[in-house]
Amino acid sequence: MRVFQIIHSYPPYLAHFESKTKAAAEGSSFAEHKAALLQDRFYAAHILQPALNNQPDTFFTMWDYPALQLKWARERGWAETDLKKILRAQLEEFRPDIFYNCSPIRFSADEIRAWGGRDTLKLAWYASPEHHQIDFSVYRSMLSNYPPFIEEQRARGVRCDLFQPSYDPAMDDYAGTAERPVDILFYGQYASDYFKKRNVMIDRLVRLKEQTSWNIRLALQYNPCRQSILPSFFPARCQRYLRWRQHPSARVRRLSEKPLYGLDLYAAIARSKIVFNATTDMCLRHKVNMRNIEALGCGAHMIGEAGDYPEGLQAGRDFSTYANFEDFVAQAAHFLKHPTESRAIAGQGHASVARGFSKAEQWRRFQEIASAA
Repeated sequence: MRVFQIIHSYPPYLAHFESKTKAAAEGSSFAEHKAALLQDRFYAAHILQPALNNQPDTFFTMWDYPALQLKWARERGWAETDLKKILRAQLEEFRPDIFYNCSPIRFSADEIRAWGGRDTLKLAWYASPEHHQIDFSVYRSMLSNYPPFIEEQRARGVRCDLFQPSYDPAMDDYAGTAERPVDILFYGQYASDYFKKRNVMIDRLVRLKEQTSWNIRLALQYNPCRQSILPSFFPARCQRYLRWRQHPSARVRRLSEKPLYGLDLYAAIARSKIVFNATTDMCLRHKVNMRNIEALGCGAHMIGEAGDYPEGLQAGRDFSTYANFEDFVAQAAHFLKHPTESRAIAGQGHASVARGFSKAEQWRRFQEIASAA
């Protein structure tokens, strides 16, 4: 079974990646550049086992990363710069049995219909509560770990299968770290949209960092901007009379660090006793974000919002949950005073993720979906 998997780029990560590797240098080949990306483990939980291992029956690429994709074209004597044309040429050259698109939001239905040939099975991954008017019917199945999306698509007559991200075997090198000087770690987006509730929690975590002796580390991804002090439903004409506030605040900028990605993220988790987890505002009771896999996979004790977690992960056994910020602080205080209890939960969480969300299990499930689609 020949599988062609694509992901899309994330500009903040690419800047981080290129600052620490020479893979983007003119002298490296497409294969060398791709190998460096895979080695750095960005998006590794979603990359299928054969692709992550660079097996010959699998083609993997970050399709909209110019520094990578242009190398593939130049190696074939082609001066093309249109990244979608290069992607289509890669598909035509590789002739996959399965086209697995982890970037469906970037393509029209007509483009997907035209690519890969009539016999190519087309699958896609999507987990956002929003679907941006994507025509998912062009895929034989949509793969997702977000239950409301699965239910919605099935109600529309679109096949949708439950599919989980997986434990990265590279986490084995981090999970057993005994020396964890960071008491609490939070990493992720601090965005003005979709994260308002979580932003409030982060603001309180920043104040906690100022008020206690705990070693609290915040690695935040944000875009500086101005925000109105009035709710969004106020008329736009009122905005010119208002005072504005900066996002993020000077306090947040001062007390937070640069975002973390790939192996640098794994290392940061491995140095942390507790990872604070909060989902987007849109996720409601379903707590299926990547921090579940990353935090538990790298051996930290995760304390996350109370809610519905993926099957196979159990609150109180594999991680802890909080009802509100005061509850989180109380639990953090307890576990920092009782490190043996905290490490026991972290160890069980790691075992549950490594066993139940392995790369082998993810690949087995993918083949099962493909056979039935």
